[in-house]
Amino acid sequence: MKRNSLYISLAIVICVSLYFFNTQIQKTLAKCPDDYATSEEQLTAMNSWTNNFYDTHPGATLSDWSKARYQFWIDNKCIKAIERYNEAKSGNADSETIKLIKDTIQETVNEHK
Repeated sequence: MKRNSLYISLAIVICVSLYFFNTQIQKTLAKCPDDYATSEEQLTAMNSWTNNFYDTHPGATLSDWSKARYQFWIDNKCIKAIERYNEAKSGNADSETIKLIKDTIQETVNEHK
């Protein structure tokens, strides 16, 4: 009986440890756009996020991607990204910035079709 309790306790400890380890990895990977030192790092992370999104949501549309990315910003408290999004959506951003955002998103999505 003691042996069974030991195995069950060990299994529980391993499962809890794996859960917390995975949670820490996900927190490390989930960064806001403004948390990266360079735009290259930011684009690499966005590309990775997009790959994961389309792997788990085959057939998703650009609109689906956009909604999921916005939710990612909310979940990770990416205040600056949300502010830029709202500014662009309200038409208050300059046209060059909006074009850059649209082109970058379209390029990233096209790479994953």
